[in-house]
Amino acid sequence: MENNEIMERLLQDDKAQATVKGVSSKSQSNGDIQISKIRIISAKYKVYIILMLIFVAILGVNIPKEQQSLRWESSAYDQAKSQLRNVELDIENAKNDMEYLCNDKNGIVNNEETLMNCLNEKTNCANLPATWKTWTGEDMHYDLSIPLSYLQTSSLWNEKMPVDEKRVLRNLNEYLIKQDITWNDRRRVWDILKINIGDPEPVEWWDDHFFMVTVDVEIEFSTVNDLTDFLHNVEKKLIQNSEDRILYKIQAVSYDIVTNDEPQVTDISMIAYYYHDERFDDQVACSDGTENVKVNNQQEDDGLNDSDWFLQKIFKSFKK
Repeated sequence: MENNEIMERLLQDDKAQATVKGVSSKSQSNGDIQISKIRIISAKYKVYIILMLIFVAILGVNIPKEQQSLRWESSAYDQAKSQLRNVELDIENAKNDMEYLCNDKNGIVNNEETLMNCLNEKTNCANLPATWKTWTGEDMHYDLSIPLSYLQTSSLWNEKMPVDEKRVLRNLNEYLIKQDITWNDRRRVWDILKINIGDPEPVEWWDDHFFMVTVDVEIEFSTVNDLTDFLHNVEKKLIQNSEDRILYKIQAVSYDIVTNDEPQVTDISMIAYYYHDERFDDQVACSDGTENVKVNNQQEDDGLNDSDWFLQKIFKSFKK
């Protein structure tokens, strides 16, 4: 019995040791697995950190460029908006100008005859458009400077010479030196002794198609009243034939006022302004389709027809 008990105890001790070894081996195996998992996770985080650092570095390089590009785009957008506002304003001004020129009731072109009668004959002045009225305190008068300047303007361009001198001579000799500037009245009141016509020069501060020509004349007047009548013809009257009109601005007058009741030779210096754009040769202003209008395929601008664009350009120049 004793031997059997001894054997059982020995067997029990072997089982216990085996169990302990199994548990120890299992624990060691689990520990190795956990260590491996930790190593893998650590490696992943290292990779993530490296990728994140690379991404941050890329952003650090590109952000200033993107910010500069954004500023450029914003500036270009603001500039485009400003240009659009300016275009819209130009369109509105052009519409107002065309209304002032070609309106059926109040336009310059359709009131040419009324204006001519008012200036030359002192009749029909009350029929001038109400929009031309201006007020100085309680006094009303008509501001005719823009309508008159517009209607006086013609082209002095000539393909054979710098300026059409025949037109200048005809304007002076057939109209301005007569008290009645109509073509039918052939009586010349004053005598032109000398005429000096300069070469045309572009009016750069006015418009690309505006030119000026100096016209110096010597005229013998009987009295100072004759001189004032001539100056009035130059600046305040409108020749009936539009092709013979010239827009003058008097620069200087040499006259001895002491001997104003005696005949004397007077030097008068003037500048003749004219508009010429070869694209609009033979154009008819405010055409309603009844006049013959020479069409040029290159004469298109922002949806305006040929004569309208011409009117807008020349009228805008007068308003400067």
